[in-house]
Amino acid sequence: MPSIRAPASKQTATLQVAVKCRPLSDSEQRRSRHIIQVIDDKTVVVLDPDLSKDYLELIQNRTKERRYSFDHVYAPGCSNADVYRNISSTIAGVVQGLNATVFAYGSTGSGKTYTMVGTHSDPGLMVLSFRTIFDLVKKDDSSDTFEVLCSYLEVYNEVIYDLLEKSSGHLELREDPEHGIMVAGLRSIKVHSADKILELLNIGNSRRKTDSTEANSTSSRSHAVLEITVKRKQKGQYGSQVLRGKLALVDLAGSERASETNNYGQKLRDGANINRSLLALANCINALGKQNKKGLAYVPYRNSKLTRILKDGLSGNSRTVMVATISPADDQYHHTTNTLKYADRAKEIKTHVHKNIGTVDTHVEDYKRMIDNLQVEVSRLKKELAEKEHQLSVKPTEKAADNELSWLNILSQETGENVQERINLQKALFELEETNKHNRMELQHLDDAIARQQVKERDTTVLQALISRRQVILDNIRDNDEAGAGYRKDIELNEGRRRQLQDMIEEATSNNGNRTYLHILSQYRLLVSNRNILLCFPLKLISDNLLMHDLYFRG
Repeated sequence: MPSIRAPASKQTATLQVAVKCRPLSDSEQRRSRHIIQVIDDKTVVVLDPDLSKDYLELIQNRTKERRYSFDHVYAPGCSNADVYRNISSTIAGVVQGLNATVFAYGSTGSGKTYTMVGTHSDPGLMVLSFRTIFDLVKKDDSSDTFEVLCSYLEVYNEVIYDLLEKSSGHLELREDPEHGIMVAGLRSIKVHSADKILELLNIGNSRRKTDSTEANSTSSRSHAVLEITVKRKQKGQYGSQVLRGKLALVDLAGSERASETNNYGQKLRDGANINRSLLALANCINALGKQNKKGLAYVPYRNSKLTRILKDGLSGNSRTVMVATISPADDQYHHTTNTLKYADRAKEIKTHVHKNIGTVDTHVEDYKRMIDNLQVEVSRLKKELAEKEHQLSVKPTEKAADNELSWLNILSQETGENVQERINLQKALFELEETNKHNRMELQHLDDAIARQQVKERDTTVLQALISRRQVILDNIRDNDEAGAGYRKDIELNEGRRRQLQDMIEEATSNNGNRTYLHILSQYRLLVSNRNILLCFPLKLISDNLLMHDLYFRG
């Protein structure tokens, strides 16, 4: 299982807010007035729905006209592709190991599901997003391997269901220390194309709770979350690095007033639960807005399962886009202004984005196989070595052969000691570099903490403690750098001795009588050394040992 390392750096990102206004329906055109004006694709003006005000009320500023500015504002004639064009860069980051969240917020009948799911002629943000992901995977010309997983859930009456299971039971939320909030038992399906995700999306939507109300003929009665996870495996020197990006696409149920929908029975209870979860979301948005303006504030994520699912998207590791959908009808004025009010507060929310980088070391079974192969090779070389020694022992020049064998044994022993010294030096240098890597990560976290304390200007004791700890870390880094320079010099001296031994080996092998014995004897000693290293050293250094063996006997 991949182990997720602490991020090398974090970037602060502001929640991106877009407003999309749908056109008036046929029935609304007969009974309602259009009160939405879009200015410069950044500003939306909500006109006063009451035309009966006299001049005195207008000059006394009693008008209900409201003006808001956002990152993007889309007039009724805009398509879902126009909305997606401005958020596609956020989606593309998922392939690079970044998290992204896109959710539609608004009252019932304002066009949330149309924006997220869309139609065949005007695909929604969900469809356009996973098409982009697979296009980027297809165009990638690196040697990286990709794996795409898809899950789809709904929150109905504060109960979580798996939309990809035909008869899903109640699912529970769990908090994982590495991956954050997770849904226990949620099915994740491996997909290989955008068409497969579209098929799963259609299956899930067919199982989603919908009903007809007076406000909307196809009203969503649950919140739906489509999650796409992209794992990108990059092969490195000591194993594989995995980038894990997650895209959460959320279609919220719409807030509604019982007086407008005339619901009763189960529909009334559904509406109450929808409003309760949306109120919890609104409270979280309010608290996060105050937090970034005035400092620390309690954020009530645990008041609803919806807000717990959206926790990362609202304030954690995610680049987030909020699409506020509104109706232009004058009888929807209160819903429209409420939606825009919360969208305006959401502009103050900041998230902390970093890549999700993990490492997957070579599996233990692979190293067991390597050890077994080396042991077989050692046994074979032992047998050949015994045969060669027997042949040399029966020669007439026995005394000269013994002297020569003694010299060859010394040369072989020095070669083994040189290899062992090189491995020990590399191991020590590797451990120093790993220690300094963690020191620099801690130094970055300390710098962030000191900056926050300096902004608050409250507790100087905490600030002094952080500064003292920072100095200790700096001293450790400097000492480790000096020790590392010493190890590198020792490695250079070891390399010089290796070249001398290599020259001596080549000179010895010029005598055909010595070539076979020297080759077998040296390989035997190094293979025994490699076997012991495999059993004793950290797995990450094994490849260095095998590389040294190859350098000596490549020719």
